[in-house]
Amino acid sequence: MTERASVAAIAMTTTQTYRRSAPARTRRGRARRGWAWARGKRSRSAATTLAALALWFAFARGGRRTPTEAMSADVPTLSRRDDDARRDGVVETSDDVGVGVVEDEAPRKMRRDDVLRCDALTKEWVERQRQAHAARTGGGDEAEKRRALDFLYFLHVPRTAGRSFHWCFLKPAFEQNALCGNHYMGVKMNPKDPKCHFLATHDDYSLVERFREQPRVVTMLRKPSSRALSSYEFSIEVAARSFGVEPNAKRVKTREVWPWNVLTRHMDALLRDYDGMIRKDKSQKVSISNVYENKLYTPFEDWAEMQMVHDDIHNGQFLQVLGLTNNTDERVEPNAEELRKCALWRGTKASKTLMDYAKERLEKEIDVVVLHERLDESIELAAHDLNLPLDGQAHIVNPANIDRDLLQKRIKRLTSSERRGDVSEVVGFVFRFNRLTRKDLNDKAFRERYVSVLSEGVAMKCGVSQDKVEVWPLDIDGDWGRQYEGFHTLTVTYSEESKDDDAYDDMVVNADALFEVLQKGTVFEVVIQPNVKADETYGDFELSAFGRGSTDGKTVMKLSKPVNRTLGEQYRVCEATQLRKYGRLRQNALKHIEERIDGSYETFSSEARKRIPRRVIDRVDELNFLDYELWAFANKLFDERMARLKNSPDGFPSLPERLATD
Repeated sequence: MTERASVAAIAMTTTQTYRRSAPARTRRGRARRGWAWARGKRSRSAATTLAALALWFAFARGGRRTPTEAMSADVPTLSRRDDDARRDGVVETSDDVGVGVVEDEAPRKMRRDDVLRCDALTKEWVERQRQAHAARTGGGDEAEKRRALDFLYFLHVPRTAGRSFHWCFLKPAFEQNALCGNHYMGVKMNPKDPKCHFLATHDDYSLVERFREQPRVVTMLRKPSSRALSSYEFSIEVAARSFGVEPNAKRVKTREVWPWNVLTRHMDALLRDYDGMIRKDKSQKVSISNVYENKLYTPFEDWAEMQMVHDDIHNGQFLQVLGLTNNTDERVEPNAEELRKCALWRGTKASKTLMDYAKERLEKEIDVVVLHERLDESIELAAHDLNLPLDGQAHIVNPANIDRDLLQKRIKRLTSSERRGDVSEVVGFVFRFNRLTRKDLNDKAFRERYVSVLSEGVAMKCGVSQDKVEVWPLDIDGDWGRQYEGFHTLTVTYSEESKDDDAYDDMVVNADALFEVLQKGTVFEVVIQPNVKADETYGDFELSAFGRGSTDGKTVMKLSKPVNRTLGEQYRVCEATQLRKYGRLRQNALKHIEERIDGSYETFSSEARKRIPRRVIDRVDELNFLDYELWAFANKLFDERMARLKNSPDGFPSLPERLATD
C-alpha cells in the first residue's frame, strides 16, 4: 500500500530542523524489484529462476490501501529514497540510501571503501567516548563516586514504562527544589553548570557528553517487539484523543515530544482525512474486526516497515544508549548519522564494535539498568543502587494544596461579590464521599437531589437559611466534569444579622464555631451526620482542605492533614493512579474511533495482540536486531545484579503490596 508518512512531515512546523525521510519500501515496491531480479539479463539455472520467483511471491503479499488513501491520492508526498540502487548485491552508500538494513535485505557485500571508512570511524569514536568518560570521572573511582552523588539523569527510552518509573519512583525521591523541571520538549538547563539534581528526558546519552562531570545515569529497556507494538498503539491513542485535530494543550504537548512529533502526526493525518471523508459520505464508514489490521489507519505490519519507524523506533534503545539517535544534537555528535549507518551493516566489524561498546556502557558507565518486564524488581534494584531508600520520606506535592488554592479563590469570589451585600464571612471546606465518582456528580438529576439534602441538613446545623449553604464543583469555573477524584466544595455564608439567641447548644452558629470544628477534624460528625442521612453507598467522608474569608479580603486557609508517605508507599499510590488515569484516557480516545465506524471497536490489549501473526512479530524483532542483542545482554546483567542484591548483607529493599485499581 502507499504509505503517507509524508502527511505527518508536511504537518510539521517550518521551524523544525528534524529531518524526515520518506516511508520505507512497500510490498509492491519490493515485489517489482523481486520480479526484476527474477527476469534479469544474466542467465540462470531453472532452479535459480524458480527460487527467484518464489522470493518474488513471498514479497508480493500486500498492496492494501485505506479508504482515505484511495480517495486522497492527490495528497502531496515526499520523494522516496532510491531503493533501486542495489546492483549485483552492492548498495551505494550515498546520502539517499535508507537505513534499517536487516538480514533479508542486507547487501551481500559492502564496497571496500565503505568497510574501511566504517571500521576507522567506529574505532575512533569508541576510543574518544572512553577518553571523554575518563575525563568526566576524573580518572578515579573515588572521584566518580563523589560526583555521582550530585546529579541523576534518567535516560528515558520511549514506551518502556519510563513514565511510571520517573513520575512514581524517581521524582518523589527528590525535594521539589532539586528537580530540573520538564525537559521533554528540549533541554533548557545548562549541563555544564546544573542548578538542580534530577533530570529526565527522551534525549540520548550524547547529553551526558555536555556535562563537565559524570552524572549518575539510569535507564530502562524493553523487549523490542513489545516496545514497537506499544509505540504503534500509543501513536494511535494520542491521535484519537482529538481525532487528528491539534489540541490547545497548556502543558506538555505530546505531539511536540520526540518521537511522537512524527509518529503521532502520521496517524493524525489519516484520522483527519477519514473524518472529513465520512462527514461528506457516511456510507464510507469502515468496520474494524482487528485493531492491528484495518482500513482506518496504517496496519501494524506495514507501519513497522515505514522509514519514520526505522528512524525513530527500530533499534532505538541501542542508539539512545550510544547517543546516536535521529534526535541526537549534531553539534555534539556530528557523525551520528554515518555511525548509525555503520551500526546497521549487520555482521560487519563496525557494527560489532558499536555493539560491544554499547554493552560496555551499560555495564560500566550507566549506573543502573532496569527492565520493563520486571518492573517491581527494577524499582527495588534502583532504590538500592541509587541510594534512594524505599522506606525513606517521599517528597510529593500534596494534592490538597491544589484543593486549598481553589477553595481560596472560591471564598474570595463569594466575599467580594456585589450581589452578596449581607455577607460578613464565608467558611468553606473541600471534601468527598470516597465512593461518589465524577460521573455521579456530573449527573444533573443525582447532583440536584444530593445538593438539596446536604445543604438543607448543614443549614439546620449552622443556623442559617438553606440558600446560604452552597455546594460547588472544585473547578472554579463551575465544571462538574473536571477530574478532581470526586472532591467538591461546600461553603457557608454568615451575615452580620446572624444571631446566637435561638441557637441550640450544639449548633455552630458563627464562623468561629464552624472553623473550630473543621480544625478538630470533626465536621462530618458535628455538622453533616446529625441531619443528613448519607447513603452507605456514598462511602467514607474525607476532608481535604478548609478556610475562611471576610469582606475585607483576608483569608485563612489550612490543609486537613499533611500527607506523609514513604517512597515505596508513594510509588504504589502513584502507580495505581497512573493506571486508572491512562485507562480512562485510552478508553476515551478509542471511543472517538468507535463513534466514527460501523460496529464496535475492540481496544488494544494483550488478547488482541494474539491476532498478530507470529511472522510479523518475528519480523519486527529481526528489524530490531541491535536492540534485541542489547536487551538480552541487559537481562543477563540484571540477573547478576539482582542475585548480588538478594545476597547483600545490607538487606533487600522491598515494595509494599500493589494497590487495587478497580
